[in-house]
Amino acid sequence: MNSKAASTLMIVFELLVVILVIFMTLSIAKTYASSETTRKIILANDIAMMINTLVGTPGDARVEYPSETSKYIFILNGGSITVFLKNELESQRVVRSFFLPQGYEAYGTMEEKAKLCLQKEHKKIMLVECP
Repeated sequence: MNSKAASTLMIVFELLVVILVIFMTLSIAKTYASSETTRKIILANDIAMMINTLVGTPGDARVEYPSETSKYIFILNGGSITVFLKNELESQRVVRSFFLPQGYEAYGTMEEKAKLCLQKEHKKIMLVECP
């Protein structure tokens, strides 16, 4: 085989490898972006930020989470929010911590309800189903 043919064959092989790597990377990224774990992380982070906002808001207030939450179970306890699916292993649960100022409490549990609300009354923040 002459060197020109070998060189051309090597370039074609390298292009195939690059295309395969790009395809695999995009496939993995798409799978991760659409996974339940990612959705649970987004939910937990959003709720933690909503609680931080409520703490900084004077007076009583109620806020509604803007997306569907009926697939998930939420546990708000002290300084953390836990999000998981029914019959899911504990290792698959997503927990996000947040800090509450002294005197504040946060609590509530909600199972597979379509609308989630956070209600602030004085220094208590409760996880409740929206009316």
